Amino acid sequence: MKTILIAAGLSLAATSALADIPLGLGNVSASLTTTATYDSNVYGTRDATADYFGTLAPKVSYSRKAGEIEAEANAGISLIRYLDQTQLNADNLDADVSLKIPESDIRNYTGLLSAAYVEASTVDTEINARINSKTSTFIGQGAFVTGPRSDLALSGNYSDAQRSVASSQQILTSEATYDYKDFFAGNSLRVIGDYDELHSSGGNSLGVPLDQHSIMLSAGLGRAFVHDTLRAGISYGYRILERSAAETTSGVRQEDGSVISASLEGPFLPEKYFPKVTSSFAVVYQEATSPGINDTGSSRELTGNLSLAWQARSTTKATFSAKRTQNLSANDLSVVSTEVDLGVEQVLRYNLTGSLTAGYNWSSYRTISRQDKIASLGARLAYHFARSWEGDFTYDLTSVNSSDRLSTLDRQVVSLSLAYQF
Repeated sequence: MKTILIAAGLSLAATSALADIPLGLGNVSASLTTTATYDSNVYGTRDATADYFGTLAPKVSYSRKAGEIEAEANAGISLIRYLDQTQLNADNLDADVSLKIPESDIRNYTGLLSAAYVEASTVDTEINARINSKTSTFIGQGAFVTGPRSDLALSGNYSDAQRSVASSQQILTSEATYDYKDFFAGNSLRVIGDYDELHSSGGNSLGVPLDQHSIMLSAGLGRAFVHDTLRAGISYGYRILERSAAETTSGVRQEDGSVISASLEGPFLPEKYFPKVTSSFAVVYQEATSPGINDTGSSRELTGNLSLAWQARSTTKATFSAKRTQNLSANDLSVVSTEVDLGVEQVLRYNLTGSLTAGYNWSSYRTISRQDKIASLGARLAYHFARSWEGDFTYDLTSVNSSDRLSTLDRQVVSLSLAYQF
């Protein structure tokens, strides 16, 4: 308690001094958030352990939206103290910075560079444990107009997740995309090259680190509809994956296969008939991008997403989303998940907003006989008062029904927070 009081005093003094200070073409702002939380299952296990904890989170931000290069930076710390499970106490740092060259009529290129570092303590229901993690991410993107009908886009993402349990993972993804408009009968040509790498520390059932790299080339046609607001496309590609022989009991070192994808991006429901609805849809049929332990990629999966948002009234918004994904779990297993979510947001008065969400998730593990069914429910009230104060109440319920009896669990998290923007 003494540590939290001292930190609160220092944070208030520091953030008051930094309130709305102009710096170059930007300005510095600060905020302080205090949160009280009840967690009915702090370790995410079948035999639940409940506890209360408090969080004090000061944050300093810099933003510049002027000039040729826009910039944004944030830095903060979350001081977390538990009532009974004091071994979970943490001082988690987080920081991020980004530089952006926005679109402009006076230049033929855009770009983005960003980096982030986040320390966190979260419950992972896939491995039924609380994980302390330190994650670093780097993102680089660039787009160039190369001619009257052509453009080139480059991107690279790298993440390094260091975990206290299970497997630490380093993932690199990179892509080059060339678009040529009006290539054939009004269709655009798109050629894509991908290079990916995956490495892990080997915190898995075989005790073997993942060591993979893959390359994929694809080409396809796309076409814009409805005043260029809706884009449909289809493509074919071929992917070659090389991996360590120890990752599978069969000793497979190379896998290759076709990748067929189809997409529909944008408002696929016509605005003329659905003026208050925004929508998007995409689908792809392929093997897992980063297969886990013992996953030989013998079967392809249909993945994609669909989303709808209906602005029923100026104060009421309803949402629906469905997605199917292939993920790599923290213990290096391939997981295929299908998730459906419903939500509604209501402005109750000018300074009070409420929302309700409900979701259901089906997850299957490719190389072990485990299936999970996860139901979730969430509620939130956000209250703005005075000029710079905001109160927030949240309730989240998660219920996991698993074929692995030890992975069946229930968890409730209730939080009340108070934030001040300096």
